[in-house]
Amino acid sequence: MLRIAMFTLSLLLLAYIAISFAGETDKNLGKQTPIISVQSPSVKTPRVVIYTLSTCPHCIEAKEYLKNNNIPFIDRQIDKDEEYMANLIKIYDSMGIPDQNRGVPLFVIDNRIRIQGFNKQKLQDALKEVTSKPK
Repeated sequence: MLRIAMFTLSLLLLAYIAISFAGETDKNLGKQTPIISVQSPSVKTPRVVIYTLSTCPHCIEAKEYLKNNNIPFIDRQIDKDEEYMANLIKIYDSMGIPDQNRGVPLFVIDNRIRIQGFNKQKLQDALKEVTSKPK
């Protein structure tokens, strides 16, 4: 009989602890951050890839602009990965850009539009074009 009473008391204590944590109001305990989509699912987000140098001030400015405007992007630092450098060279070859005119940053938007250098207006125009026209 004593064992049953102790077991029941233990269950009640565990239930009380569980309920008290379930109703926790402290911001830091048991709080989860929901994932909220910034854009509606019907809005297509273009895939933006930016080829950069880690020490390039124009590249840093371009990435800050993308971050501050909530434009998702992939950063490919050509001085950190030889494969990224090889890809950049192939892109410039396909564009017909002479070696002396090549530089970073280079934006590749939705695998269709390429923009050399950082120009806010050109970038915004390209992003609008990609999101407004079907492939």
